[in-house]
This record gives sequence, C-alpha cells and structure tokens, in this order.
Amino acid sequence: MDQYVHSFILKHQLIKSHQTLLVAVSGGPDSIALLHYLCAIRKTTPIHLIALSVNHNLRGEDAEEDLRYVEEVCRNWGVEFVGTSVDVNSYKIKTGQGTQEAARDLRYQFFEEMMHAYEADALAMGHHGDDQAETIMMQMVRSARPEAVQGIPVERPFACGRIIRPFLCISKEQINSYLQQHDLEARIDPSNAQTEYTRNAFRHYVLPFMKERNPRFHQHMQAWSERVRSERAYINEEAKKVLEAVHFSSNVEKFVQFSNQTFKTFPLALQRTAFHLILNYLYVKQNEDISYLHEEMFMNLLNDDKPNVSLDFPQGLKITRAYDEITFSFNEIKKEGGFHHHLQVGDRAYFPDGSWMDAEWSQTDEEEDHYTYVCDSHHVNFPLVVRTRQNGDRIRVRGMNGSKKVKDIFIDQKIPARLRDTWPIVTDQSGEVLWVVGLKKGGENPGFSSGPWLRLYYKNKADT
Repeated sequence: MDQYVHSFILKHQLIKSHQTLLVAVSGGPDSIALLHYLCAIRKTTPIHLIALSVNHNLRGEDAEEDLRYVEEVCRNWGVEFVGTSVDVNSYKIKTGQGTQEAARDLRYQFFEEMMHAYEADALAMGHHGDDQAETIMMQMVRSARPEAVQGIPVERPFACGRIIRPFLCISKEQINSYLQQHDLEARIDPSNAQTEYTRNAFRHYVLPFMKERNPRFHQHMQAWSERVRSERAYINEEAKKVLEAVHFSSNVEKFVQFSNQTFKTFPLALQRTAFHLILNYLYVKQNEDISYLHEEMFMNLLNDDKPNVSLDFPQGLKITRAYDEITFSFNEIKKEGGFHHHLQVGDRAYFPDGSWMDAEWSQTDEEEDHYTYVCDSHHVNFPLVVRTRQNGDRIRVRGMNGSKKVKDIFIDQKIPARLRDTWPIVTDQSGEVLWVVGLKKGGENPGFSSGPWLRLYYKNKADT
C-alpha cells in the first residue's frame, strides 16, 4: 500500500517538505491509517502534522470516547491534537438541514477555522478508492449531466490552502490490511452499517457486486474521475470564449443577456457548458434543483420557431427569448412598479424591489464606485427626487459635451426593456438628472468643489 500511495502523492504533488498539514481524524480505520502513514513519512519528508477531530454529539458517550481515543493516539505518536464538539441538532433546527448535511457544515467550518489559525498548506482527508467508486455511482444515479458526475477531487482549494486525499488510489481492503500489518486499532461508527443512508446502501449492496466482477473497480473509477475532471476543465476554458459574447450585469438587478444567433455559432458542447456557467453566476453556486431536463428546455428555447418564448426556472429565475435577444433574470417586475420619492439629506428611500438609497453630507471628497454618487452640493437644488424614467429624460454626463437621452443610455448598456420602467433615476428639485443609478453620473464633479459634498449610496437588492 505504501508504494501505491507514495506514487500517487508524487504524481499529484500533494505533499512537499516543510509543509503544515492538518489531518481530519475521526478515529475510524481510514483516518487512523492516514495519520499513521503521514507520521511514517516524516522520516523522509519533514512535515508539521496537526490532527483535527470533531464530536458531532450524535452518539452520546461513544462519540466522546472517539475524541479521547484520537487524542491518546496523537499523544503516543507525537502529533499535535485539536478536538472540538459541535451541536448538530441545534444547527439542524436553525438551518432546516438534514443530519448528515448539518454535521458536514459544522465540521468544515471548524476545519476552515483551523486552516487559517495554523496558516496550513493543506487538510488531508482519508477518502479512499471505494469511497470514490461509491460517489461516482451515486452521482450517476442522481444526474445525467457530465459535469455533475466527476467523483471526489484528489485536491481542491480550501480556506488558505487545499484539501488533499492521498488514499484515493487504494481500496478499503488495502487499508484494513495496513491496519493489521502495523497492529493499529480503530473506532467503528455503528451508523456505517445502517443501510437507510444512501451511501451505506451503495457500499453494502452495489459496490460488492461491481468488485466481484472487477476487483480493480476502484482503480478504474479513480482513473475515470481524473480524466473526466481534466477534460471538463478544458471544456470550461473553451466555454469562456462563448461568455465573451454574453453581457453580464449586476446593476440594480443581476441579469444576463446575449444574442441567440451568436450563441448558436458555437459547438453544442460549449453551448451547454456556457449555460451552466451562466447559472453558476446567477445562482452564485449551482442550484441542486437544476437537472438535465432544464438544460434541454433551454436548448429547445434557442431553437423554437416562436419569436417570443419564456421558461420559469427554480428560485424565480426566468429565461426569455424576444426574437434574437435571450435574457436570464429574476422575478419579472410588473409595469405598475413605478415610484416617485422625495429624498432629503439624512433620509433613506425604499424601492418596491427591496433596495434602498441613503443621502448624506460628506466632508471629504470620497472616491465613487458603482453604487456611490458624490457631487458638488452647491449646484444642487433640494430636495432630491428619486423616481422612474419619464419621456424626454436627458442627462449631462460627466466628461461629455451636451446631454444624452436616458433612453439611449439604457439601449447602450443593454438594459432589458422590462427593467427600464422601474430603474431608479435621481434628479434635483429643478428636474436635472443627476444619476441614472449604476449607469451614468451627471452634476458637477466633486473634485471641482471645496465641499461639503452630497453623497448618495444605493444598496442593490441582489447584495442584501
């Protein structure tokens, strides 16, 4: 086993001399074997080891004994130990998560804290080849999307370093043999035998059948995972070329827009991948409710003969096609959503979509950003007005001669037509347009005044 793991570590450059490695140790066979192996290689590869152990408070005294056992092992092997207890049941009530998901969240929160506390290079975990095979089979059952069936990564970024899994190249049987060879004891979690958990069912019923047909099944699955991840990384890079023709915006409301005709010039595989990259942007992280059926719905929309079609996706995401224009956006705004607010300095104006705007005096010429407007207060007639657009609205854009129609600004910035009638516009009492929020600024440049300055701050609902 040692040679397999050694070659695997070298191949993926998982461990280097003088690194600080945290090791997740539950007290079970896999993590005890991993900790022992890492202790052994300290003779040839100087590394600093810290063992981390978590009591989830789900198994009473047994879990406490697990924690004490890991601490004792670390003391005997000369390894620094950090243990903690977390309240999974309370966290479940707070978040509405299931037991396994809540336990994982709390466990990884602790791991992340320790990574930063020790400025560690990596967190080593004891997942092995059989775990990999189980994971891939479970992913295949749940999803038909290739990007969702990649298995457990050998390494991935985490906190200030990486998570590494040196044992993915070996089987559970090899780990058990290693424990016997070195006369190592481990704690056994009784829940591992409960087949009501999906993974345990695969472990007890499916994997033995596969390994009976091919004893090296775990190796095949690991090789398959590495190849799929490599090819998927390449496709993702190529798909970014598609995204160069896509307009991404987070102004007031996060949305994506592109030309259907241009999008369809790319190979189908890149179209599909770009679709999921767009969803990752909009959902922040891939939504679990998205399946290959949603993907097919989207591809059908691109090729629909009707000029105007739309799709409703999870969490209020709407995909619309208006002739050649494809738009992804959340929560379609009704036309009657217009507004008209007076805004005095020191006030806050609230808008129908849940966003707001603050007005205040500033004694410093503060740097502006996308959602902050600063202007010379001496050239503004109060009170301010925050409203939706009106026919004939024009703005004297800073740095430009003359004025420009607000309508043309919306067109230039590719703002969807459905958003234009609810877009916040700031004017002074005389009606001069000072700010088309998030797009263009007017009024006197703050650098031309000695103050005080008027400062407006817009809080986007997408960021709240």
